[in-house]
Amino acid sequence: MIWPNLLRFIFWITISLLAFGNVFACSGYKITIGNKTLLGSNEDAWRITPRIWFESGTGKGLYGAAFTGSRYDGENGYAPQAGMNEMGLAFERLASYHPKSAPFTNRIAITNPTRFLKDILHTCKTIEEVKAYVGKYDHSCFIEDVFIYVDKSGKYLVVEPYSMTIGNEPTYVISNFCPSITSAPVANQLERYRNGVDYLKHKIDTTLEFCTNLSDTMRLQG
Repeated sequence: MIWPNLLRFIFWITISLLAFGNVFACSGYKITIGNKTLLGSNEDAWRITPRIWFESGTGKGLYGAAFTGSRYDGENGYAPQAGMNEMGLAFERLASYHPKSAPFTNRIAITNPTRFLKDILHTCKTIEEVKAYVGKYDHSCFIEDVFIYVDKSGKYLVVEPYSMTIGNEPTYVISNFCPSITSAPVANQLERYRNGVDYLKHKIDTTLEFCTNLSDTMRLQG
C-alpha cells in the first residue's frame, strides 16, 4: 500500500539528497493552497551516504513512516534529517545556532536523539500532538538544530532549543537560523532564505514545476 502523498514526499526528499555544498546550508519551505500542502527541503551537505528508508508502526496506534538521512548513528541506524508518516505529518531538520541557556527542569531527558525523532513520527499525526509530545522532554539538547513540522492541514510547528511556535500562514520559508532570535534583516542575509521569500512574493502554487523551481532557487549555488 502506498500512503497518501508518499510518492510526492519521496520526490522532494530525493531532491534534498542530491544537493551538495557545506553542511551549514540547508533551506526549506511549506506551501498550502486549499486542502493541499507541500513541504520541500534542500539538505546541502558534503555527506556521500544518503539513505531513504521505511519503518512500520510496531504497536497499536503507531504509524508507519519514511525517513531520509545520511549520518550513521551506530545501533540506531541512520539519524533522520527529514521524514513523513502515513498520516501526512512531515518534518525537516536544519543546522542552526542558539546561545546556550539553562536546560528545562522537570522534563524528561532525551538520551537517544535519533530514537526520539523517529518516535515523534511513529506517534503523532497533528502539529498539536507534536508540540505536546516534544513539550514533555528537555529538547534543549538539540542546541545546534531547528526543526519544522508540518501536518496535512497546513499548520506548522517550529521547534527551537528553548521554544516552540505554531503557525498557519499559507507559505513559510526557513533556513539556518532560529526565527525567535533572528530579525528579518539578519535572516535576509542568507541568500537561500531570501531567494525563497522573494520567489513566493509574486505567486504561490503547488504544481511540480513551481515547487521544483522554488527548491532550485533555494539550493546552495556553485
